Amino acid sequence: MTRVSSHPPSVLSWAGATPQASTLMFTMGWLVAGRLHSEYSARRDYISSLAAADAPNAWIMIAACVVFGLGVLSLGIGLYKALPDQFGRLGAVGVMAAGVGLVVTGLARHDCSLQDPACADRVSAGMVSGEHALHDVASISVFVIAGLSQLVIARSLRRRDGWRHLWLPSFSCSGLTLLLFALMISPALGDWTGALERGMALVSGLWVPVLARHLRRLRSSSRPVGLPCREQERPTPAPADPWSYPVKGV
Repeated sequence: MTRVSSHPPSVLSWAGATPQASTLMFTMGWLVAGRLHSEYSARRDYISSLAAADAPNAWIMIAACVVFGLGVLSLGIGLYKALPDQFGRLGAVGVMAAGVGLVVTGLARHDCSLQDPACADRVSAGMVSGEHALHDVASISVFVIAGLSQLVIARSLRRRDGWRHLWLPSFSCSGLTLLLFALMISPALGDWTGALERGMALVSGLWVPVLARHLRRLRSSSRPVGLPCREQERPTPAPADPWSYPVKGV
């Protein structure tokens, strides 16, 4: 017997559509803000430098980061409802935490661009605001939590029919996110921090809408959301009525 999903279709539809739109806005945000900043280097400078207190048109990156954070948060809520096992919900909570962290990084701005020598001296001397320090803590937490959450969710997806085809992309995105983060904080690649951070942004920009799209498809699915598929029960044919057969002449 086919079972109908117990989750409201509106929840899955909202959790699927919002991350897709927010990912596009975030990508367009750092592309447009970077083009409007004449002294900005996409290869060297962090994305957050586009929202720094001394950056022109900082509102573009602030809005893009906050919207993206809300989209990631909605994805986490959808995954929490769709993946009710231990690994799925643990990973979904991590995705929600990453979404909240993105909102914080958008609102808590750097005092200045870290690639500016004068700003670097201020940071080394500890002459930065609490908002600047909060941004650093939140951004590092987002990168680490996002990579680990993708790994945990991949463990859940591998065990579920209807989701299994997404476990390898999730596992690969987790490895790429953590690898790029390790390279980004390496002193040897200081001139490529912006490019490496954009690599992580593009990895998330692929992973988030792919899982969100799958959540939207679940809206019209008749299978129970997040549960392994079971072989449908076949109805037992009714016994034939012997009196219904035509009587042959003798």
